[in-house]
Amino acid sequence: MNLAPATGQLGRVDFRDGISPIVTSQAYDWPGLKLEAGVNNIAAVDEISGLQHYVSMNLDDRPLTLEVKGQQGFRSVVLRRGAAWFCPANELVSVRLNSDFRYVRMSIDPIYFDRLTTEPGKPPVELRRTYAIAKSQIGHILGALIAESDAGNPGGLAFVEALATGLSHQLAVHAGVQKPRASRVRGGLSEVHKRRTLELMDARLDSSLTVEFLANEVGLSPAHFARVFKETMGVAPHRFLLTLRLDHARRLLDAPDAILSDVAQRTGFADQAHFTRLFKREFGVTPGAMFRSRSHPIIVLK
Repeated sequence: MNLAPATGQLGRVDFRDGISPIVTSQAYDWPGLKLEAGVNNIAAVDEISGLQHYVSMNLDDRPLTLEVKGQQGFRSVVLRRGAAWFCPANELVSVRLNSDFRYVRMSIDPIYFDRLTTEPGKPPVELRRTYAIAKSQIGHILGALIAESDAGNPGGLAFVEALATGLSHQLAVHAGVQKPRASRVRGGLSEVHKRRTLELMDARLDSSLTVEFLANEVGLSPAHFARVFKETMGVAPHRFLLTLRLDHARRLLDAPDAILSDVAQRTGFADQAHFTRLFKREFGVTPGAMFRSRSHPIIVLK
């Protein structure tokens, strides 16, 4: 797979020989997403407009220089390690690349992007071509998607969509024509409180966390904490924590020697029956059935 030729209007793409991707999500059929990581094999792109939104990041220690075409002709853009550039769908672009470099690239279907980022009753986020995006969470999210693809997508589509949601919102912040409204940020958890809350939830999946405890840890009343948490994360604290526990349980079931009662205890469920009921409601199968399907593949006799 190569993301560059997936275009709506095709000009010319010049490739370098002997270089191919090292990681690709092509085998997993992620809805609305395609990921590729490796060593760059594109020398130049001339008058290409893609059907997908496109983001690429330099993973090399050395800076990368792009020659990008604008209204005044070509100009140089330097991307240091961890810096990204973004091009919206259906926008003509011409780029020259001066060297080989390690990269990660992601294409995102515009309809899928709009579903992840558009608030009810609001118009879709308008995006613009943006270069040298730095000091963002984009690199961390792309890194998690690379690891997920390289490991065989053990987290499943739900985990990938959660990462895609985070990536899409980061692109809306850094490449949006209009910034997200500040009122939503003021009404929700502060970044410090959000980080502390998520750290506590992640560290104590095997214990009985309460809204009262979490609220006390960030210095808020339980009622106010519950309200601003839901405004920030989109779901109530108990529902968010339940999703974390069930996702963690699903990953634990990958172990060939997993014991259901132990998985239930390690993810904070009162008993195995309670765990089984909630797991089936979330994923459509019981944990026992998922464990057997992963640990004991069906053998076809010939």
